[in-house]
This record gives sequence, structure tokens and C-alpha cells, in this order.
Amino acid sequence: MNLSPKAIRFIIEALDYRVKAYQERLQTEVLDEDEASDITNDALFLESLRQELAKTQEVSITP
Repeated sequence: MNLSPKAIRFIIEALDYRVKAYQERLQTEVLDEDEASDITNDALFLESLRQELAKTQEVSITP
């Protein structure tokens, strides 16, 4: 899939927002161990996707 630099930036911002929401939820809510684990795993997965997209963005910008 070929994404424009603008699309990649938009997706990165959305991922940042979602990861932040997960982190806030972990800090403010009383969660059982399974819920906390699921949220932590999801946040880590989204962060890895974000890093991959950021690398793709760097490559597409570099001439």
C-alpha cells in the first residue's frame, strides 16, 4: 500500500492519540490484571506500528 506523506502523518497522530488514551486509562482506572495486560499489549503494538510508519515517512521524505 502506498500512502502519501500526509496520510502517514495523520495515521501517526491517530496512533499517538490512541496510545495516550491507553496510558491514561491504565493510570486512572481500576482494571483487573487481564484488562491491564490487554491494554498494555495493544499500546505496545500500536507503538511498534507507529515506529514503522515513522521510518517509512523518513524514507519517503529523504531524496
